[in-house]
Amino acid sequence: MRVTGRKVARSAEWMEARRRSQERRAIRQAIDRLCDEEKASRLRNAVDRRIRDARFPEVNTVDAFDFDFCPVRKKVRARYLALHDLAFIDKGINPLFIGTPGTGKTFLARALAFRACQANRRVVLVSAPRMLNDLHGGELHSRLDRILRKYTRAELLVIDDFAVLEMAPSQAKLAFQVISERYDHRRSTAITTNRPFKDWTKVFPDALNAQVIAERLTERAERFVMDGRGYRQHATT
Repeated sequence: MRVTGRKVARSAEWMEARRRSQERRAIRQAIDRLCDEEKASRLRNAVDRRIRDARFPEVNTVDAFDFDFCPVRKKVRARYLALHDLAFIDKGINPLFIGTPGTGKTFLARALAFRACQANRRVVLVSAPRMLNDLHGGELHSRLDRILRKYTRAELLVIDDFAVLEMAPSQAKLAFQVISERYDHRRSTAITTNRPFKDWTKVFPDALNAQVIAERLTERAERFVMDGRGYRQHATT
């Protein structure tokens, strides 16, 4: 009986130790789940903030882009989709979307910006006239340094309709400041433009200024030439 009693006692102790171990494991698992949920919640909030701060006029996603619409789109598909791993941001490569109106330049630029926001990257999306007006207002009200920081420190700056409208000398100087500082710090700048680089002298008051800006954008760049009949033209016929 004494041997049996000791076996029973040992069995009870083993069962109690096992129960406590299971309880500790369950507590650790619950804590891990809570930590994972907290991390996921913080990431969601951070991504939402990135999207909100980028100020998308309209959110475009790559899955909604019809690459099969025409040969030009088919040709750029593989190179464009490769950018969505966002390695280009760390390398300071500039995605440049050049071509006629309505061919999808802005859509592709916005989709790339949205992908960067989803990865919790700091993105600024702006039209060229709005950026230049913002910088000019900052200059008039002694806030230029603060406004410049917004455009120069973003991990990805997307400028829509760059070098499309003729610039005053003061605007050209501000554009030069933004592009040059981003170039010096190897920060990615994406642009959309209807004008080929050879025609930028028609927009900038100083031909040398136009040349230097073009060179700094194209030195480390992925060019997407979107020529041909626009998708919007097709949709309205």
